[in-house]
Amino acid sequence: MKTFSSIIEQSAQKSILVTGCDMYTGYMIAHTILKEKSGHFGKVFVGFYKENHLVHMLKHDGAEPVHLTIDNCDKIVEAYCKVDIVVVMPPVSDEKWHHGDPCVFLHAAEKAKVKGLVLCSKINIKELSNMPNLKPLCKMEEGFAKIKDKVEVASLVRCSVHIDMLWLFRHQIAEKHRLCLPAKKDAKFAPLVETDAAHGLCNMLLDPKLPPGIYELTGPDVVDFDKVVECVSSAIDEDIDYNKVDRHEMVEYLKHRKEICSNGAEFIGDFLEAVSKGLLTKKTDDLHKMLGKAPMSIQDYAQKNAKDFKPHSF
Repeated sequence: MKTFSSIIEQSAQKSILVTGCDMYTGYMIAHTILKEKSGHFGKVFVGFYKENHLVHMLKHDGAEPVHLTIDNCDKIVEAYCKVDIVVVMPPVSDEKWHHGDPCVFLHAAEKAKVKGLVLCSKINIKELSNMPNLKPLCKMEEGFAKIKDKVEVASLVRCSVHIDMLWLFRHQIAEKHRLCLPAKKDAKFAPLVETDAAHGLCNMLLDPKLPPGIYELTGPDVVDFDKVVECVSSAIDEDIDYNKVDRHEMVEYLKHRKEICSNGAEFIGDFLEAVSKGLLTKKTDDLHKMLGKAPMSIQDYAQKNAKDFKPHSF
């Protein structure tokens, strides 16, 4: 069976493009490739809709940035023609996310004769397809199903909730000793850590023992927000309260902080609503297999990042 690693081995240019690098997940994948896997790739291109500090950091690390938009398929094809492998992070930051056709990021792979294609999606997306900010992602999975046999190697990587979203609320935790989200305190989910997901995906690209296919990545434990607050409280040695708020309050908080785009804030809102409805309780061993070790737990994450939830960190 052909693998991503065999494509890289046989290529003279050994190049890769990661789209959606103006948002944290795309950034972390590209960052991991640049920092830890750079010996395997000649050129690393990073696609973005809006140039921001994440793109600037990747450029500083040696990436070649390229502006890609839903309404310019020709530009996407042109960028894809330069690489062997494309990792498609959904273009959530694009202003056409709701009203355009994000599947152009997949169709372009066939037009450019890309050899390897990865689509990053979310766990249980079909159950989430009635949510307006997640509906385009469901459409992208349908597009992937049509295109996957037209490239040499293709994988669909679905992720659960990234616990790293807590970082967006670090001011709230540090200054007010509370976490306010539009989800029930006892809502169950299996959160994963962004760095684990990025390393797992990179391993899939480079390890011949990890075949292409569908991977569903979750954390090692099913927890609720009561447990999350308990872990953060223990890590920073402060009592933290959890308050359920309406969605609008949380979205406005994120927009006011300007650390995430408007679409991204709404995307998180939909995902937390799904958590509250019990739609993201699934736990798998896929990430463990990709990493070759147990993924980081919420306790480990809180301890490792405790400084981010203290006032002197910002």
